[in-house]
Amino acid sequence: MQTKQHCNEDAITAYLLGMADREDANHVDACLDCYARVERARIEMEHLRAATQNLASRPEQFWDRQRRAIMERVTPVQRTPFRRWLWVPGVVLGMLVLVFLLHLLPILHPRPEPGDIVKTQPQQLQQDADDLLLVEIQNDLQRPVPRALEPATLLVQARNNIAQSNKRHTSGGVQE
Repeated sequence: MQTKQHCNEDAITAYLLGMADREDANHVDACLDCYARVERARIEMEHLRAATQNLASRPEQFWDRQRRAIMERVTPVQRTPFRRWLWVPGVVLGMLVLVFLLHLLPILHPRPEPGDIVKTQPQQLQQDADDLLLVEIQNDLQRPVPRALEPATLLVQARNNIAQSNKRHTSGGVQE
């Protein structure tokens, strides 16, 4: 029978954490040398835990001194009050330029009045537009159904056709 070599550091750490393989756990339980190494590691971990708790549990005065020492090293930036308002004249100047440009736009590109548009069109174009309008009105008046309701009339016709075909089927068997 071949004996297993002693556990390495990773196996001992896994055993302490409860994550060791079954084979390693059985070996540690059976081998006095490996069990002694596990116990030494456990004692070292307890010492480390106690040392960290000791370092972390300082009195409040210690932390106050630390805070004061850090605050003395940090120099606050001195803010000058006049720099805070430097942006105000720039904003005011920008708004004045914007208002001036908005008032100049109608001067640069004057809008024609509605009456001016009619006066500037040639007489022939105006008559052609009037003739086209009259033709469209006449066509709309001659329609049996307004153009906007044409899709609805198609739906009504389809519904009537379905209703008539249903009457034929139902009344076809009843006729004498």
